[in-house]
Order: sequence, then structure tokens, then C-alpha cells
Amino acid sequence: MLSGDAETDAGTLDAWASERTGGLIERMPVAVRRDTVLVLASALALRLKWIRPFSPGCPELTEGPWTGREVRGLYHETALLDRVRVARTPAGPVTLLEVVGDTGVDVHLVLGEPGGVLAGGIAAATRTIPATGASLLPEGEPGPGLSIATVASGSREPRLSVETVAFSVDADHDLLHQAALFGLRSASDVRSGHFPGISGTPLAVGSARQVAVARFGAEGFEAAAVTAAGLAVGCAEPRLAYRVRHAEVRFHRPFRFAAVHRTSRLVLAAGWVNDPAIVAG
Repeated sequence: MLSGDAETDAGTLDAWASERTGGLIERMPVAVRRDTVLVLASALALRLKWIRPFSPGCPELTEGPWTGREVRGLYHETALLDRVRVARTPAGPVTLLEVVGDTGVDVHLVLGEPGGVLAGGIAAATRTIPATGASLLPEGEPGPGLSIATVASGSREPRLSVETVAFSVDADHDLLHQAALFGLRSASDVRSGHFPGISGTPLAVGSARQVAVARFGAEGFEAAAVTAAGLAVGCAEPRLAYRVRHAEVRFHRPFRFAAVHRTSRLVLAAGWVNDPAIVAG
């Protein structure tokens, strides 16, 4: 119950947001105003550990917008080539890396031109459009950030080498800024009442916001979102006896990510990584 005291109610709502997201989000995104009589809120929290963790490092970035930055690099190798796939979209090819989590949720990193990533990245991650695994792709550079070749090896198994970066993304969205997109245009018209099933008192949406955070590291991934609407009034060199397929993918420039429920293909969190995590000085 709202007490009517703005400071007291703000503290209560902040505590609710923090508790529901395990501390990832500490504040309720909407402000309690004098005319606020009801707050509708939802919270999502996701934490997962990688089945196979990454190894930390500090890659040398020599091209692209991150050139020269000392970033928190992450490395991983596996024999499962098809963890990397390439999808063809109207805006060009996109490369997807599937990082497997321990809770039935996987995180897909998507690299390509911004138009193709935004339009086709989610579709490819949820398998709405087809994508070809690295085991079947031609040698050369079949996708953004991806190279495939036959190399000498001390093992019979193929090898996928992954280089990416740790990141932390925070976002705060004013949903009324695009009210029509979120179905809030008529609901925010204060000239008439709405929501008769909630209250006999005429109500209208006075504010609607979402706060989200996502963090990707060597051990796992965590994400949370709170949406609210206020109603108001490295050894000896091995013997290289085999020729094997080697795929190498590098996420050394801005990319998209999507956390996808493995069974239902429901996207639980998604965003754009414009800046990697920087090595602390």
C-alpha cells in the first residue's frame, strides 16, 4: 500500500525492485508523485554459469572502433565447431556464437553490420531463420569476424577458437517516449479515465519506464529488468600429425547479444554492446 508520503513510498518500491532482482537493480524506475495512486511493476532476473568458463586475457585490438583499448578479453576453445553459425539476412550475413549456460538458457553473441544484426540477429538466435554451422561453411571468411582454415594439429579433433570481451550494459528507457509502440498512447491520455477493471476511480498512465542491466564475464551471465508504470490521477610443442578444420571467431567490435531459453526459444534479455569492459588501472 502506498502511504502517500513520497519519500517513504520511494524507499518501499526501491526495496521491492532490489529484492526481486537479487540486488542487480536497486531502484524502481518510476518516481512516486503526489498524484500517484497505483504502481504496476514487473521484474525479471536471470543468472547463469557457463558450462565451460572462459579464460581471461588482454587481447591486442588493432582494427575497428576499439583499436588500442586495454579491454577485458575472454578466450575459449572447443571441438564443437557448430557453436558458431552464420545466417544470411537481407542486410547481409551475421555470425552467431552460442555460449551454453547451466540453467537451460544460452547467450548468443551476434556480429555483423548494424542493420543485419538488429533485424536478423534475434531471428537467427531463436532459429526463426536458418543458419549454417562452421563444420559446413567454406574455408576463408564466411561470416563477420569468422575465419576457417585447415591447419596442422596434434589432435584429430577440429578446433573452434573464440575471442570476445567482457561487458556490462545498463539502460533506462522512457516507455512513454514511444507510447504507441508499447500500447500506451490512449492509456496515457489523462483527459479520460481508463482501467475500470482495476478501480472505480478514473486512472491514466502518468509515467512508464524500464531499467535493465546485463553483465557477461568469464564465469557466466546475469541480467535483470524492472518495468513500472505509475497510474495517477600456455609447454613442449606437440607433434603436429593431423590436418584438421580450425574455426576462429573474434568479437573485437560492437555486437549484439541475446539470452534465449533453450526449449521455448523465448528471448529473456537482449541488447547492444557498444563498449567493452576496460582493464582496471
